[in-house]
Amino acid sequence: MRGLAVLGIVLFIGYILLIGAIIIWPIFNILAYLKVLIFPRPIRKKYGTNLSKLNSDSFDIEISEQDKKNINKLKKSIKSNKEKLVADIKLIEDKITTLKSKVANISSKISALGNLKKNNDGSFSQRSNDGKTAYALDSKRQEINSEVYYKESEIEDLKYHNKVRTEDINDEINDIKNKPWDAWYEWSTRYARYLTNKRAIIFMFIGFPVLFLVLGNGSIMAGFNAYVYISYIQPVSELFGIDNFASGFSSYFISYEYAITSLEIFEGTFDFWSWILYVLTMPVLTGLLAYISYKSYIEKSTKVEPKLY
Repeated sequence: MRGLAVLGIVLFIGYILLIGAIIIWPIFNILAYLKVLIFPRPIRKKYGTNLSKLNSDSFDIEISEQDKKNINKLKKSIKSNKEKLVADIKLIEDKITTLKSKVANISSKISALGNLKKNNDGSFSQRSNDGKTAYALDSKRQEINSEVYYKESEIEDLKYHNKVRTEDINDEINDIKNKPWDAWYEWSTRYARYLTNKRAIIFMFIGFPVLFLVLGNGSIMAGFNAYVYISYIQPVSELFGIDNFASGFSSYFISYEYAITSLEIFEGTFDFWSWILYVLTMPVLTGLLAYISYKSYIEKSTKVEPKLY
């Protein structure tokens, strides 16, 4: 029983918050629009909202002369790193050539010793003097071959590290080149949000009077009173009683006399489906319009989208 009571209180608080949001959201929407109208974000102030005055090159001003110098400096570093890599590889390859010559020379000496016996593991038998000589030469040859392997691995490491450095530098270059795109992206969201908000407000200025005319059978004032009744007075009076408007929390928002008068006029007129139809119509339609408008404006803004590197 206590759980049901807590659940009821939670649901009611949620309803009050929902209704409060529905009633005052147009005011917040207007205030938000006025804020961005009077105090626009720097990016929107810089590029405006007139799409016909912009093109994909309009955002190139984001790249400063210093940025251009930095790009040239970074490109030179890529070239310098590549030249150093070629020189380092050439130096190592010369060493590898020398080592391979030594290996070839040792192989010739071993061959000159004739057909020698080998152990099961492939090494030369050391039972004869020639065998001992061949074994020592072969051991030396293996050491040099290992050195060749490490030198070749060193080349691969140099190539890999140069590749990573080049990719990092290219990323830095692209970060600079993408400054116009970054500015466009920020601008496009502000542009779409600003015009979407503007369109939503125009829709509300037209939509609410039409809704009130329907609710009031041709009278905007009567429709407004009906809207307040169905959205707030009716559910609160049913749950907490009409006295809530006299001494409860609702007295801070609506007077007791106004609530009594509304009950006398509209009691029994609206049901739950009326609440769904009249109270949620404008928020849902405005939200749908805002969503479609935002997507539409973002799509339009792509006409002036700079290249992304």
